[in-house]
Amino acid sequence: MSNGTLIQQVSLDALLKTLNDEQLSAVTVKHNDPVLVLAGAGCGKTAVLTRRIIFLTASGIDPKRIIALTFSRKAAQEMKERIITLLPAFKNSQSPLITTFHSFALRILSTTFDGKSNFERIGFSGTIRLMGQRERLELIGRVVTVSERKFLELSLCELDNQLKKMEVFPDKLKRSFTPSQWLLFTRIEKKVSEYKMKAGLWEFSDLVAGVLSLFKTYPTIAARYSRTYESVLVDEFQDTNPIQIQMLRFMLQSKASLFAVGDDDQAIYGFQGADIRPTREFKQLFAGAQIIKLQTNYRSIPSILNYANRLWVDKPPEYKKLLKSGRTSHPAGCNRPLWRKCKDEKQLALRILKTAKLIHKKHHIRVDSMVALFRVNRTLDTMVKLFSQIEPNGNYIPKAQTVHSSKGLEYPVVFLCDLEEGVFPHYRINKRKEFKSWIDLMRSLLHKNRADVDSETMEEELRLFYVGITRAQRFLFLFTCFAKTGPKNERCRFSPSRFRELV
Repeated sequence: MSNGTLIQQVSLDALLKTLNDEQLSAVTVKHNDPVLVLAGAGCGKTAVLTRRIIFLTASGIDPKRIIALTFSRKAAQEMKERIITLLPAFKNSQSPLITTFHSFALRILSTTFDGKSNFERIGFSGTIRLMGQRERLELIGRVVTVSERKFLELSLCELDNQLKKMEVFPDKLKRSFTPSQWLLFTRIEKKVSEYKMKAGLWEFSDLVAGVLSLFKTYPTIAARYSRTYESVLVDEFQDTNPIQIQMLRFMLQSKASLFAVGDDDQAIYGFQGADIRPTREFKQLFAGAQIIKLQTNYRSIPSILNYANRLWVDKPPEYKKLLKSGRTSHPAGCNRPLWRKCKDEKQLALRILKTAKLIHKKHHIRVDSMVALFRVNRTLDTMVKLFSQIEPNGNYIPKAQTVHSSKGLEYPVVFLCDLEEGVFPHYRINKRKEFKSWIDLMRSLLHKNRADVDSETMEEELRLFYVGITRAQRFLFLFTCFAKTGPKNERCRFSPSRFRELV
């Protein structure tokens, strides 16, 4: 089926008419140059990605030469479904490949050339299979002695987490060990890797690194994949890590175009290895690149958007986004987001439930459509128990989840909790003061006499705060507790979060 026949089944003009000027500029941008679309919260990034794929097809690019990479199977499936809804012909034809980084890497490594699989080419042998987490911990337990773990000052689970970071950030990881500890750590990492290869065991964390190793060792295979695709699209670009960026650069060697969509303000997975630098250094990484901003928000009322915008007043102009409302009318909501102070978790639970019922009564918003967001799981677990004790009727209990798990979602009413210093922002004291930007970390966050904290950690906490704020459609409440129960059932005293002073 030709591209022309495909596009006849949908009016391209009708699709483009649904876009605002910013979105239209992104969807129809020149194909050859690298593009970074900085998509603000609630500004329609998925609409842009799906229509960009259809626009490329309408422009004459074979769908088989288009690939879109995401970070979760759910996101990939959602994009597939949206594209089929917009262009039903893709359901029965050769549609573009929409997949995750890991699934694409597994596809490459499982491919056989000249009678030999790519897994074998990078050192794996035998019957190759996926290794589970329990099996991984058992392996590490066999490879590492108790005395070695004591020397590294790491529990088994902590050692496991550090080993997972090795492929992504070895230089940063090295700084957390003494020279003799680092020597032992690298030996352990090598032992674990060699064992897995001999046993034919792979993990998701091995896949992209494995493809990178394959491409470096076999340039002809790398060239084959770079010639396969004419257009490479990447969703949530701010969540990429260094080895994914290196793999992308191999794929772009034959002049394929890059269309990346992301939001540096929502980069909240640094603790999992994501690296914000490729987003902020996009023009340096990809020659001839341009940046397009999506700033028209269709989620939140203006008072919430104005509140969120205040967090980025000192940001460099090229990356600064000012969210504005794209709605012609707005339902009733908060005149301004409200901060509330509570003496403890019990009072917090009571106030959330009381406020939720009042909003339900006045605005007819279902309580179970509202959400209470938490920075740490400990508070989340405590509050879920309290909600159930206070209000056995589940219809009058809001959802409860972590701020991390709320990314990409939206709710009419948000109760943003855990806003205590040391909880949100969540940090460990860093005795070495190292502020090297974002205006010296907002001038050391308003020059307060507080413990110096690693600037990267604090920046990510600020972005997480922004994510929490921008989940709210109509009402936003922010809660601080003066006392909470600690991990050992001790009572802990807190001061309000420094984020209170930024807005």
